Amino acid sequence: MKKSLLSIAFVAFLYLFSSAQLPVSTVAENKNVVLEEFTGIYCQYCPDGHKKAQQLADDNPNDVVLVNIHVGGYADPGTSGDPDFRTSFGTLIKDQAQISGYPSGTVSRHVFPGLESNPGGTAMSRSNWTSAAGTIMGQSSYVNIAADASIDYTTRVLTVNVEAYYTANGPASNNITVALLQNNVEGPQSGASTWNPGQILPNGNYNHNHILRHFLTGQWGDVTTATTSGTTYTSTFTYTIPADLNGVVYEIFDLDVVVYIAEGQQEIITGNKAALTYVLPPGMSLTDLAASSNMTMPANYCDPNVTPEITVTNNSTAVVDTFEVDYVLDNGTPVTLTGGSLAAATSVTIAFPAIVLTDASHKIIYHVNVDNNAAVIDNVSENDETIPVFINTISAAAFATSHSEGFESYATLSDNINNAILINNDDENTFVLNSSSVSATQNLGGYGNSAQSWRMRFRSWAVGSEASLLFQNIDLSGSIGNGLRISYAYAQDNGTEKDKFEINVSKDCGATWTNVFREGGANLATAAPVPGNWFYPAVTEWDSANIDLGAFDGESTVMIEFKGTSDGGNNLYFDDIQISNTVDLSNPYVYSGINESEKTLFEAVELFPNPASNFAFVKLEMKESADVKVEVRNMLGQVVKVVSNGVLSAGSHSLSINTVDFGEGLYFVSVYTDEGYITKKLVVTR
Repeated sequence: MKKSLLSIAFVAFLYLFSSAQLPVSTVAENKNVVLEEFTGIYCQYCPDGHKKAQQLADDNPNDVVLVNIHVGGYADPGTSGDPDFRTSFGTLIKDQAQISGYPSGTVSRHVFPGLESNPGGTAMSRSNWTSAAGTIMGQSSYVNIAADASIDYTTRVLTVNVEAYYTANGPASNNITVALLQNNVEGPQSGASTWNPGQILPNGNYNHNHILRHFLTGQWGDVTTATTSGTTYTSTFTYTIPADLNGVVYEIFDLDVVVYIAEGQQEIITGNKAALTYVLPPGMSLTDLAASSNMTMPANYCDPNVTPEITVTNNSTAVVDTFEVDYVLDNGTPVTLTGGSLAAATSVTIAFPAIVLTDASHKIIYHVNVDNNAAVIDNVSENDETIPVFINTISAAAFATSHSEGFESYATLSDNINNAILINNDDENTFVLNSSSVSATQNLGGYGNSAQSWRMRFRSWAVGSEASLLFQNIDLSGSIGNGLRISYAYAQDNGTEKDKFEINVSKDCGATWTNVFREGGANLATAAPVPGNWFYPAVTEWDSANIDLGAFDGESTVMIEFKGTSDGGNNLYFDDIQISNTVDLSNPYVYSGINESEKTLFEAVELFPNPASNFAFVKLEMKESADVKVEVRNMLGQVVKVVSNGVLSAGSHSLSINTVDFGEGLYFVSVYTDEGYITKKLVVTR
């Protein structure tokens, strides 16, 4: 969740109402959960553990403490140059938990018979964390614990004051642990795009949270023997935060302090997050500069002229005298400008010099920072970088009067096709595939007649993700009776998915499109569903379509797009593309009716404004009355808002979507009817 810390007084105010504070409560309470998660940057399924742990904390605010412990072989960077998130404490905790695989986790270091990975151990697989946590949170605690903490910005001294109050008699002794955690740590992470794409940063790195960095109380905590009912434990711990640990920088504004109390080295009774404030030098203030961009996009794919533009918003109460902005094009060298004074609660838009893009799919990311302003600290780093802006450009000149593509001249896994660009803003798995790089033994070209084809691996894509292979203009001005032939193979995963494959044609460089092929779900399938494994088509599991392009005869610039949209099904392959006036059109492709609701129920479906800030609107022009459900999903496929669910009459309807509580990023707005569904992308920005 985005922080907005506006001044030192406001920092204290915010945390007093969001975290544990002193004095500790003297009223008997139930236990809070401490979930220790064992993870590593090379662990394929660990991102799913991160997601499940965060969901548990989100569903139980102030009742769950998360501690991410990087440990074991999956956390060892070896000689790769990747960051080392391990500590000197992790191995002993791991060994005590008796884990048998990654990710694993302990729920308050309690043994749950039947759920443990190894008999008598506290470690459990991620599928058991939620039920185990529910058991712990339903139990009464004989002690409450709370803490507050402060960090001196100049000296980097962390001071933590801890109090524990016994509402009932405890054992002869307890161990109090103070842990220092760090959030928003960039690094690699295997499996992120499949299991937790929401944590992938605009630059492609993974955003690691709740990482254990240090125990102020030592490995197993500070021991107290004053454990009788009515007793209060108090203690103060200090720690000078170093510049880094294992080369990983300590960013003091991304730190958390948590405290928990246990019976010996095991059986954590309860835990809490400390209120955290900062002590700043005289004359220095905190600020929050946020970057966004509403740059003007080219009118079509053939316009390479772009003027990069960033908007900077000062979300604080302090004036910022100077700041820097930059943009990075395609991971290249930053282009930097300096901004002048920016008053509190105001915004300014800065234009960079115009540029001319090459024919390719481009990505621009904008940044803002206050590195040159010694009197101001931007302590909110999450919004210093914009979501990527994607711009796709392709030559306006026609490259041929006919074309064929069989994908045989490229190395396997290549996504760079002659006379085409790949539009893959969601960075999903799609490229040329040969059986030599996978477990298939048969040729993967159309009908097994060749070695290679193009694959869209829908099974690993996020629901709603899409990608297009877009070919440069073809000149059909001198021919008639033109057509397109294509071979394709697809299987669903469990038989319910509605992945889509579309072919669109434009004669104005992509300003407008005509759909000439659209199939999805069971209508697209050329083979039976393949649950739990990857689909590799047999020779008999291909189909083909002959598509009439006669409507484009005589046109000198004809651009063709091959587009896939995932609904979580299995692999889609296509091959043997032929565009010419020799394609057999005696049995042309006829649209089968997938998503027929687009034609019969709606005159129009519009989503605006897009990008949206606080509100967006779905406008439906209904031809007739029907049951309509409108949902908004995030990139994980989770429903974040139900906009409408009921009967809508014939006519015009405008449905509002309140996006104030949405984080910045990409969402999917789906309109469902009994006859099908329509999904549109929505970008939320601030």
